[in-house]
Amino acid sequence: MNEYTYAELEQAQFNEKRALRSNVTKLGVLFILYDLVFMYIARQMFIYLYYAISAKTLNFNPTALKEFLQRNMDFIKSSVFSMSFSCFVIAISLIFVLITARLMGIKVLSSIKVSKQNLRLGLMVYPIGLLVNTILTSVTSIITKLFKEGGTTIPTADFSVDKASAAAVIMTLLYLVVIAPISEEIVFRGLILKVLSPFSKKNAIILSALLFALMHKNIPQAVGAFAIGIIFATVDTKANSIVPSIIMHSLNNMLPCLVNINANLNSTIITIIYNFLVYAIVLVGITIFIIKGRQLLSLKAETETEISALPQRKIRTEIFLNPIILIYIFVLVYSLIASIIAAN
Repeated sequence: MNEYTYAELEQAQFNEKRALRSNVTKLGVLFILYDLVFMYIARQMFIYLYYAISAKTLNFNPTALKEFLQRNMDFIKSSVFSMSFSCFVIAISLIFVLITARLMGIKVLSSIKVSKQNLRLGLMVYPIGLLVNTILTSVTSIITKLFKEGGTTIPTADFSVDKASAAAVIMTLLYLVVIAPISEEIVFRGLILKVLSPFSKKNAIILSALLFALMHKNIPQAVGAFAIGIIFATVDTKANSIVPSIIMHSLNNMLPCLVNINANLNSTIITIIYNFLVYAIVLVGITIFIIKGRQLLSLKAETETEISALPQRKIRTEIFLNPIILIYIFVLVYSLIASIIAAN
């Protein structure tokens, strides 16, 4: 660590605290913007676009729009519509955030660094992530079942394919395996690590995992998302790129896609393939974790080079007690609690 005189240390701490506070505030604003666009603006845009294309009109009369939606409710409830809707909403939300971040001087896309080493790292750590996720999913499933038996329903996400048409399967795969992983990794890993890693890599990883978990807005997904979020962000920090976590995220979503698709097909072959893949990858994950777990997930070398005038305690305070970040966390927790109340 650099040697400071008392006056120099005081000035260095003041400058770093001001820079950190500014960066965390920018993050909070960007995430609130992302949520607003995701929950409201992009959804309305898609509905109006769907209406304009289908009805061949730009007359958005509220009564006519409502009648049109009611007439097409069967299609609106279909997987093709819901997955198209999700693809559009998350893509528009990402674009809004990227533009705003760039206006703030944050070059998020520079965190996408493709190399053979980063591709290999993502593939190698993925089995460990699946191992952790499988264990936590099993535990949360048992707890959720116990709550249900006690009269409390704990909601979870539903990406099931209602009709196994080619279009439904393609749109489900496009959303869960391509668009969602890329968009979420850019926002929840790329953005946070880019802005906060210069101050504290470990705290950046924890905030990234926390927001990623709460973003799912249901407890079963949030538990697994927090754990694998730590793994994703750790590997990205080692690689100085979000490419490994994009790969892991895509692969992590691919297996549930088989289950969702098979829920309608009820194919014995798909069930056998799914079970074989899960057991094989989990076994590989156990092996990799035993042999290379410390090497792959340790940040000792990366954190040893960190130089900060501020103590870690003050850095944590500036990050996790920032008013804008707290507002965003409150909104996410409120949504999570509201979903439980609505389900009961």
